[in-house]
Order: sequence, then structure tokens, then C-alpha cells
Amino acid sequence: MKKRNKAQRVALLGTLGVLLFLVGSCVLVLFWAAKSEDSEIAESIRKTIGIPEPESAQPASVVPAQQPVIADPQQNEPAIVAEAAALPEITFKEIAAQRHLWPKELTLKLAVRVPIRYNGKDYGFMEFSKGLPILVDSLSAGGEIFCRIDGNYLSLSVYETDFYGWFKQKYGDRYDVQPVVVDMGTKATSRYRLGTEKGEAAFWAEMRIWCHQNYEAVTLIVAEDGLVFMWLPKEDAPIDFALEAREVARQFLLKRAKYGGRENYAACEIRNPVTNELLGESSIFIPRL
Repeated sequence: MKKRNKAQRVALLGTLGVLLFLVGSCVLVLFWAAKSEDSEIAESIRKTIGIPEPESAQPASVVPAQQPVIADPQQNEPAIVAEAAALPEITFKEIAAQRHLWPKELTLKLAVRVPIRYNGKDYGFMEFSKGLPILVDSLSAGGEIFCRIDGNYLSLSVYETDFYGWFKQKYGDRYDVQPVVVDMGTKATSRYRLGTEKGEAAFWAEMRIWCHQNYEAVTLIVAEDGLVFMWLPKEDAPIDFALEAREVARQFLLKRAKYGGRENYAACEIRNPVTNELLGESSIFIPRL
């Protein structure tokens, strides 16, 4: 009886040992299955029994990557405005030397009503309204515009016309035109005065010198109704005698003003000194004198 009970105990202990071994094995397998990340068997066991996936094997929640904020340097820096290239400067003298830059027509900026004076006498008034068209003949380096108004030849200061407005509109994108200082010729610049012996002598000396330098002739007669210049060119080249007559009359008026003269109008004839033939004639009016 005692031997049989002893055998039963041994069998029971053996069975218990086997059970403990199996239980331990199962625990180890389950622990392995719960922790293993790269085994298909462990993954199958987890899915069969319902063991949650190991933390490192779970897909991480995808957080959209934020684009790095790059500061725009232009937002913090002052705007840089490109400066336009400076236009080349041009003077009235340079314009006068380039005929293609001359206007064909301008307008009078101010109304003009000036008495006509020649050789100490007044011959009525010459009157022009503001905005009157001016037909340009030529420009002088000193700021004069030689022009025609209603058939009358005039010498006007550039500032008596809309020349600068016209030039800016026409060539403002190419040149920066510089203002010109115009000798208005309204004040005597010599200490000698016409009407005195020295004044008359100084005027005629200067006038004859100019005539000789430009025409190699000196005979200029002041007639009651105009000037008579005796000149016969030595060259056979074509000559605009009317243009030359206006220049002689202009110089006569400007030089008279230098010595206190008040004339602002003069007509001039150019005649052959041998035959007295009329070669050309014209006149000029300088309102500012």
C-alpha cells in the first residue's frame, strides 16, 4: 500500500513538472511573440491570440512635414529703385549748330506790341498776339531765333517762344537741354553814346570793321528809309542776298544798342558798287531792343 502511494506521488509530481514546463514554455513563447518584430510566426500568434503589436512595430502617425519658413529678404530690405541713366546734356549753342534739331515752327509765348523805331523816328507799332505761329528760319548760338511772323522777319529771344517746351516734347528722351543766358541787348555796354562825337565814331568804326571782316567791303549808307550796303562778292558761288541783307541790318541794330541807340527795326538793300544794281533786300525787327 505504501509503495503504491509512493508511486502515485511520483507520477503526480512528474505530471505537475510537465505541466509547469508546458506553462513556462507557453509563457516564453507568448512573450517572444509579443516582442518579436521581424517574425511572421510571432505576428501570426499575436493575431490569433489578440496580443497587441509591439510599440516599435506600430506605424508612427504621419505628421505632415512643415515647409521651412524662409524669410523673404525683400520684405525687410528697402525697395531699390533703379535710377534712370542721366541723359546727355546739350546746350542751345550745340542745337544751333545742328540743323536737324531745329524746329520748323514755334509759337509766341507773350503778346507783343512794340513801337517800330528806325534812325531816331517812330513808325507806328508792330503787334503780335500770344500763341501766334512762328516760322523758324535759323537759330543763333547766343539764344536768338530768327523767324517770320505774318511775313515779317524777326529776331526773338528763345524765351519769347515755346522753344524749350517744344524741344522737351520732341527730344526730351534723348537730351537734357541746358538753359541759355541771352544778351537782351537792351542796355548800352559802352561808355560812349550815340549823339556824341566819340560815340558816333566808335559805333561806325566797329560797324565798318565788322563789314570788312565779313564782306571785305565797308560802304554802308544810312538812308531815310533803310540801309544801303555796297557789296560785290568776289566768288561766283550762289549767295542769298536777302539773308545777307538781314544780317547787315541785324548787326546795325545790335551795335547801335551797344552805344545807346533805340532802333529796333532796319531794312537793308545790297547793291552792286559799280552799277548800283539791286542784288537783294530784306528787313528785320528785334522787339526787345
